[in-house]
Amino acid sequence: MGIHELGLILDQEIYILPEEKNQLLTISMSSNLEENPISQEEFEEEPVLLEYEGGFEKGILVIYEGKSLESSLSEYLFKILGAVACSLKDIALANSENTEMTTMASITALNPNKIIVFGKVRHEIMMSVKKAYEVHQEDEIEFLFADDLKQISESLDLRKSLWRELQVLFNITKK
Repeated sequence: MGIHELGLILDQEIYILPEEKNQLLTISMSSNLEENPISQEEFEEEPVLLEYEGGFEKGILVIYEGKSLESSLSEYLFKILGAVACSLKDIALANSENTEMTTMASITALNPNKIIVFGKVRHEIMMSVKKAYEVHQEDEIEFLFADDLKQISESLDLRKSLWRELQVLFNITKK
């Protein structure tokens, strides 16, 4: 009989001493495993699909920090994308909140060929950061990590760094 069952028939509070806690947990866990063996299929959750805006026609995933972009930053982002001949129909535009609810597997399932991250995202994708403002490739995917769009819009040096690496990422040659 477990502690839950005891609680159903006893009318007074039950106290567990600290030295008995581990013993009770061990007994409880072993009885639960015997009664309800968990199959691997039950344990695995359905992967959460990344929600994004755009057509994703060119296989470019753009992730930005925050839940939404201010209109001025949204205009700035599309100005940047326009400079590399991209628009919303070419990319998947995702915010950090939606990205943080997914796994890396769900992102790679989209099969992006380029991923650009603006700002900080609490996600395993950030483990791919080698150096900010430097394009690098991992498993068929080219990554570019940069500062938050607001910081970039306010700093000439950051804008220059971003443009230099976007030229590399999109194979833009100076004419």
